[in-house]
Amino acid sequence: MQKAKHIVMVAGEESGDIHAAALVRQLKEAYPDIIISGIGGQHMKREGVELVSDLARHGVTGLYEVVRLFNVIRKAFTAIKKHLNQQKPDLLILVDYPGFNLRLAKYAKQKLGIKILYYISPQIWAWKANRIHLIKQTVDKMAVILPFEKKLYEQAGVPVAFVGHPLVEKIPSDPNPEIYRKELNLPLQARIIALLPGSRNNEIEKHLPILKETAVLLHQQDPDTHFIIPIAETINSDKIKSYFANLDLPLTVFKAKALDCMSAADFVIVASGTASLECALLEKPMCIIYKSSFITYYAVMKLLKVRFLGLSNLLMDRFITPEFLQYDCNPIELARYINYFHHDPLQPQKMKKQLAQVKQSLSPQQADCSLFELVVTELAEKKT
Repeated sequence: MQKAKHIVMVAGEESGDIHAAALVRQLKEAYPDIIISGIGGQHMKREGVELVSDLARHGVTGLYEVVRLFNVIRKAFTAIKKHLNQQKPDLLILVDYPGFNLRLAKYAKQKLGIKILYYISPQIWAWKANRIHLIKQTVDKMAVILPFEKKLYEQAGVPVAFVGHPLVEKIPSDPNPEIYRKELNLPLQARIIALLPGSRNNEIEKHLPILKETAVLLHQQDPDTHFIIPIAETINSDKIKSYFANLDLPLTVFKAKALDCMSAADFVIVASGTASLECALLEKPMCIIYKSSFITYYAVMKLLKVRFLGLSNLLMDRFITPEFLQYDCNPIELARYINYFHHDPLQPQKMKKQLAQVKQSLSPQQADCSLFELVVTELAEKKT
């Protein structure tokens, strides 16, 4: 009788945990006897993964969080090394989280000879390009979610497959704004602008004062404008509302309704990140913002190897959606652009057409194979 295959998956933060859980669900449906263990969070656990650490629940992303939770991360790393030693899995799947996962890849390959699949590439095209050398030495196959990443790895001699972007299948196709406005109890005829300041506290502190003043200007110029702010479950809605206290401004704050709010809106002002790509996949007119401390901005600009910050612009290698960064991220510039956009009937259709190209570039039809198919293939092949 053939021994059941064993996969170890490692996802160190929330989004990776969600993506990994979706893969686990597919694998368990196809192969009920498969054994899956590793590091993750509530989503992987819900799908029956045996967790040796629930690191993903801590949401460790920035330098401050890494320092603050150093002992938690160290214990998770020690636990997964011990687990790999004991189990010798058929395949180790690393999901994003490069600071942790590349160290683990080096250990797993050099010390244990375990076969490794890396899903969601480190952003070597933006910074830390030298990571590709470690990837080449340790990773058996890269599963990338952005089409231009495939070329980078091929040029470096790293086995790679483009598996499509996981967000594409989660985004409603051609959403009807009127339906979402009714569901959210929003005015059907008003101009609705969604404000997405980001999901981290430092992003909210930098962006919300700017968005507040922008909203004031836009409302003065067009009183028939309603503003909506979707926030993550982890954010205190009272804190968000406090920024707009004592203002006669039509504003509604929603929890965990980002996609619905973007679908209902005429225009979205969105902080650079995953939400901007969700907005692009909805083909929703938008502009991208980002502001940080001077030191952080200066350091990032020194390290950054790309011309654009927004993923929609990166994917097309040209400006599709305007980016208001640092000094350009101010209420006057934002209000001026949005009013120009709103009063030029050609602009919305032009941007929607270009965003449709972004969506097409990430579709499963453009992929070499699905992530599930790639994993099945890697399991069937002998370790190298």
